[in-house]
Amino acid sequence: MKAALITPFLSHLPLHPSAYLGYGAAILGKKFELDIIDLNAHIYFKNRDKLSETLSIMESKKVIMDSFDVLPLYYELVGSLESEFKQISWKNYEKIFITTPSWFVTILTKDISNISKQIKAESKNSEIFFFGNSLGSWTDEKELIKQHIQIRHLNDLFNPNHGNQPVDYDALPTPLYVNREKYVFDILPFKLKHGCVWGKCRFCSLAKGWNSGYLERSVKCVIQELEELIDRYNPNMLVCRDNSINGGNLIEFSTQFEKFKKPWVAMARANLTIQEIKALKKSGCRFIYFGMESGSDQVLRKINKGIDSIQMSRFIRDLHDQGIMPAPSLFVGAPDETEEDFNKTVRFILDHGEQIDIINLYPLMITPGAEFSLTQKKPNRNTLTRLNILIKVCKDMGIRVCVGTQNAEYLLFKRVYPDNDQKSITAQD
Repeated sequence: MKAALITPFLSHLPLHPSAYLGYGAAILGKKFELDIIDLNAHIYFKNRDKLSETLSIMESKKVIMDSFDVLPLYYELVGSLESEFKQISWKNYEKIFITTPSWFVTILTKDISNISKQIKAESKNSEIFFFGNSLGSWTDEKELIKQHIQIRHLNDLFNPNHGNQPVDYDALPTPLYVNREKYVFDILPFKLKHGCVWGKCRFCSLAKGWNSGYLERSVKCVIQELEELIDRYNPNMLVCRDNSINGGNLIEFSTQFEKFKKPWVAMARANLTIQEIKALKKSGCRFIYFGMESGSDQVLRKINKGIDSIQMSRFIRDLHDQGIMPAPSLFVGAPDETEEDFNKTVRFILDHGEQIDIINLYPLMITPGAEFSLTQKKPNRNTLTRLNILIKVCKDMGIRVCVGTQNAEYLLFKRVYPDNDQKSITAQD
């Protein structure tokens, strides 16, 4: 039986393959004659000259905005989707599985619906499935079912889902990654757990819906998986795609990871201990992306961050002192943010300018399924004014400002990616 595993074309830059794509390929490949079509990576790679130009322009700027520097290329390439679809013989596939092309879970219902409609226009008999951790937040499970798109869980891709539950990564086969030349960097993802150890921030739904729950992996299983991946692919770098690496297995993992002598990066909550940070440094960790959110303790309390500004400050300084780049994400425009709160955020940035090289700023985005979304909280009306002020503050301090997640991810990877034998889309002929 022939099947296809595909991703929609989105604005997400194909920096590296997604873990969901890798695990899905390994699982489905054992049962089907499987074609893996990362449409997102394919279209960007096919237009690699334009992508290379876009990335080059981004690298030259001090202030980079997704809306001006990334999205125009996406909208230009959307027009090529129809011709790309026509080149694929969908009738060849009895089953077609759709999953996310990126670590980030903003895969909207309409993106899955659109690709499904185009497939069904040619091949009415093909069964279509979707699996991904955006279900219950960005992706409406009920709407997909109405459109006869079947829902599957990564724990069991062959049977109807049993509802949202943590992904048991230890029970899955080692991911399979193909066509790796189509990604911007020679980087592979891995997971230490399912879910976020906190999961209570009121503006965020990264730990909601199908991404809720918490399950740490066995360090032994993670290391065995990485041994296979490194032996098979020898990537230049690795990235942990947990929402946060905080957890009971972090120090043991870091100690075991040292033997690989590979650089890696991750996301974390800003309350790692100094012992954990030192272990990360010894293991080869190069940067930590974290949600700072605000320099005001009042705002941090109201968003239920669970971390105060003193902890944030200590975290930034400890990372910097250990030679790990702090990569903070910061928003303005919390619903109850006062002028005094905003000024405290400005002061916090001024006080830490020597430790911060790149900062991810954005106007508060309340994600689907978050508590603020369900209670219909709205961003502060002064959001854009304050954002522009903060951009200028950072720019005057020599901090590179990324407004949006796509350009921030690219520039952070670019900053720490090994210079020797660099493999990337921009280097392809």
